[in-house]
Amino acid sequence: MNNSRSERTYSKSEPDFDYYVAKKYNSKSDKERELYFQKLLDAFRTLSEEAPEVFDSIAPEMLQRSIWSWRGADPLLSKKFNNWLMADYQWTPFDDILPKERSSFRPVDVPPLNPAQLDEAHHSLIESLQDRFRGDPHRWDASRRDQFVILGMMATAGGYGVRQGKLIHSLGMGLAESGVRGANTVRAAKIALSRLAKPFGLQLFAPAVGNGPERIHMFNDEELASIIARYVFNHEASVLLPATDMPTL
Repeated sequence: MNNSRSERTYSKSEPDFDYYVAKKYNSKSDKERELYFQKLLDAFRTLSEEAPEVFDSIAPEMLQRSIWSWRGADPLLSKKFNNWLMADYQWTPFDDILPKERSSFRPVDVPPLNPAQLDEAHHSLIESLQDRFRGDPHRWDASRRDQFVILGMMATAGGYGVRQGKLIHSLGMGLAESGVRGANTVRAAKIALSRLAKPFGLQLFAPAVGNGPERIHMFNDEELASIIARYVFNHEASVLLPATDMPTL
């Protein structure tokens, strides 16, 4: 019989699973909690191997719900998460999209360069860059835009470097182009920029390390990277750059 006393009694006595899990979580010691988390991660990995279709359907939603429960309505994080699911997961660790204690927004006011404070080589390089990146950025050809974006991204990364996959993605190249063509585009831009610095006895870039999308490109000198970052962030073409942190100046 529907809605019988026995059914009502069973429904009332059925344990509250969410309450049970929360209570068990709070009662665990740090060591027990660490083991519990590890076993949960092992269980998810097993599920991804044994039932990949199921895992593929529930994992993104689980991550999204977890982020919502943790951060509430956070449009910037939501956008980063969606981009990560679509493509950025290939070169960006999940931890990188999470909010840090300091703001992940690009500073609005970046101290402009004072030519009087630069040595002769750095001053000459900045003048060469100004000559290269003059005019309306929206009318630049593709190679010039690529060079500016790559220069800016690598400079703002300081001594940490940037993954090749991220560089290619930031140039607006699709996933299908992220192989040889994307790598050649990055290489050509770096060669052109290096030629600008060579007459002044400066080496812009350190040798790249790694392969494929995980190949790391970085500046050879953190001081020079900081100088160029300040130049880039005070250039009207800085709008072409993805949102990124500014190195310590």
